[in-house]
Amino acid sequence: MKLLKLCGLLIILFLAGCQTATQETIHPIDSSIEVKKSDGSKSDVISHANIVVPKVSLTFNGLADNDTMKLLLTKLDESNMKATFFLDGMRVAQEPELVKDILKRGHEVQNGTLTFPDVSTLNYEQTYEEIMLTNQIFEEHLGYTPKFVRSRSGDVTDNMRLAAKALDMKAVIGLSINPLDRKMQSAQELINYISKYIDRGSIIHLNTYINPAIIDAIPLLAQLAKEREYTITTLSDLLDERYLTKSVEEIAGYDAVSPNLNYEQVQPNLYYRKETTKKEIAITFDDWAHEKRVKEVLDVLRKYNIKSTFFLIGSGVEKNPQLAKMIVEEGHEVASHSYYHLDVTKMTPEDLQADLVKAHQALTYALQEPPLLYFRPAQGIMDERTAKIITAAGIKTIAMYDIASFDWNLDYSAQDIYDRVISRVAPGKVIVMHILDGTNTVEALPLIIEKLLEDGYSFSKMSTWIEEDSNRDVNEQ
Repeated sequence: MKLLKLCGLLIILFLAGCQTATQETIHPIDSSIEVKKSDGSKSDVISHANIVVPKVSLTFNGLADNDTMKLLLTKLDESNMKATFFLDGMRVAQEPELVKDILKRGHEVQNGTLTFPDVSTLNYEQTYEEIMLTNQIFEEHLGYTPKFVRSRSGDVTDNMRLAAKALDMKAVIGLSINPLDRKMQSAQELINYISKYIDRGSIIHLNTYINPAIIDAIPLLAQLAKEREYTITTLSDLLDERYLTKSVEEIAGYDAVSPNLNYEQVQPNLYYRKETTKKEIAITFDDWAHEKRVKEVLDVLRKYNIKSTFFLIGSGVEKNPQLAKMIVEEGHEVASHSYYHLDVTKMTPEDLQADLVKAHQALTYALQEPPLLYFRPAQGIMDERTAKIITAAGIKTIAMYDIASFDWNLDYSAQDIYDRVISRVAPGKVIVMHILDGTNTVEALPLIIEKLLEDGYSFSKMSTWIEEDSNRDVNEQ
């Protein structure tokens, strides 16, 4: 009986789709369907997975014709890549054997709504029906209920979230990389776009039925994944790797930095270098970059077994929190380099402390633990009044430096950076370098490290020096 009702609904849908294509108002699919009332709670929205492992999810919307699908599935098999297909319920009902073949090959199939409508035009009841009827078709033909839903465009509406929650689905899926293949780009153009934005945890959105270039894009994507050391996998496999489990308010120490305008009598601690004759030095890094650059810097440090202190920009970390987590898991330490990277001496006390709070919470959420209560100002600019404002907010140490590598300057070659740093080296000095896209930092860094090792230097994290000097000061009192 249930299957007969679904078949009848499919006929109604087909006819209604032909008749109402030009109408502005979309009516409910079937007035006899019982729509569960929403209690106001919404499902999660997932557009990116915060993971440390190097995995990326490849997703497709829709079913192309049989010949195109067979070519696509063959290319995926040859490239040893698994993907997630968001399919409209109508096509699943029409071609269940093709969908079962997708599943047999190790791919994943999820809810792509019933008729691939423009979800922004649907009210709650219509949205609920689109998702619920598709779930029923999956149950009838495939033997399971989808746990994720995505619209044709990848757009997410409140009604989708409300309906997905009412139907006990895990999440509405967005996307983090959408090359807009409907623009009919070539395979290489599609990959160039993906290459620019891909990082671990990305969800790539392609369509099976619009641009035939996606077929030739698959081996190019496989090559890109090999070069970047990514595994291309299904959405569920990607999401199983997520590490973020607590909201920032649930993490002890999230409020260690807070507004406090009683700063006049505060005694700030500015740290520039360690007073020592031992051949030890600290290499530190400021700013933020895409994953490729972050990983390149970490690879160099790992090669030489050097641990460092990273001062990260909160607004960047907020977009890719897994990279900050990766830095800490490599044995390095993380501290604040502000949220907006502004000249702190030109900010009002209120704006400066708000920036400090926002950066601290962004780092805390990314790491799932508070960062060091250190702060390094943009461009190293600081004055006494500003230092007091920063300290009053809860920052323990304003961590400065006394060797500026100038590696941020795009006109500086690796040799220029090397010469500037090495000519200023002395025991106890703090070097500042940068994780920025497009610079020659990664080329200069091994040259600098090898010269310092040759000259007998060891490397320290800033926290080691700061704690040693703090304990020494206490003992001398």
